[in-house]
Amino acid sequence: MQVKNSFAVIAGGAVGASLRGVIGTVLNGSPIATFIVNIVGSILLGFFYQFVRSSPHLSDSVKKFIATGLLGSFTTFSTYSLDLFVYIREGHFWGLALYGGGSILAGILSVIIGVSLAEKVGRD
Repeated sequence: MQVKNSFAVIAGGAVGASLRGVIGTVLNGSPIATFIVNIVGSILLGFFYQFVRSSPHLSDSVKKFIATGLLGSFTTFSTYSLDLFVYIREGHFWGLALYGGGSILAGILSVIIGVSLAEKVGRD
């Protein structure tokens, strides 16, 4: 990745993370805040995905700033949702099932592993 694109991702990431932090603070860190961020982020990434497809004149730096930086730090759920949409659009239903279901199961199992490790460290 070019240095210019790297800085675009960093700058976008700062903006996205800040927005997520503000929403979390305003809504007192409730799960509703996460839900709202995930849904809004998915709508925005879907919009941007389609916009870029029909407007290829945007520079790589702008694309990286918005998609990878801003929306990537705002929510990774939006990227996950877009990946699932692309599987549907391209008719890759096995990929959709494996990636969609596998991500949820792996995520839950990963949390269980993390909690177990933390509990073991806490006992030592």
